[in-house]
Amino acid sequence: MLRTLTVVLLTAVLVACNQRQQETPEGSAPPIDGPETSAPVRAELPPVDAALLAAPNSAFTAFEPSEVGVFGAPDVMQALDPLLGPEVVEGSTVHLSVRETGDEAIADIVRSGLQDDSVSAGHVRIEFRRETEGWYPTNAYRRSQCSRGGEAGQWTSGLCP
Repeated sequence: MLRTLTVVLLTAVLVACNQRQQETPEGSAPPIDGPETSAPVRAELPPVDAALLAAPNSAFTAFEPSEVGVFGAPDVMQALDPLLGPEVVEGSTVHLSVRETGDEAIADIVRSGLQDDSVSAGHVRIEFRRETEGWYPTNAYRRSQCSRGGEAGQWTSGLCP
C-alpha cells in the first residue's frame, strides 16, 4: 500500500518538476500558452482496450488534474503532455485514447510495466471541456491494477497490497 502511494506521489513530483511555475489569482485557471508553443512530436501510442474505456467513473478514485500537472491548453494533447512526456513514459508501455464529442473530451491513459512490485498497471482518466481559450480539465480519476495478493490482476480504486 505504501509503495503504491509512494509511486503515485513520486510521479506527481516528477511531473511537477517539469512544469513551469505560473502565478494565477486564486480560483482562476492558469493562462494558456499561445499558438507559438507547439506540442513535441510523439510516436503514435496504441489505443486503450475498449473494456477499460467502458469502466464507469465510480470504479476510479477522483483527484484534481493539477496534481499530475494537467492544466488548460489549446488542445487536449498539449494538456496531456505532463503525463506523456518521454521522462514519464520511459521504461513502461503506454496506451492512450482520446474521445472527443462536441465541447467535451475524455482521455484515458493506461501505463503498464511499472517499476513497482505491487502495481502492474495504472489507469488515469481526465475529462475536458472546450472553452473559447482552449481545453480545460474538469475531472480526473485514477485506479491501479494490483500485481500480488488477493487482488492480483484486478483493477482497484484503492491501494494494492
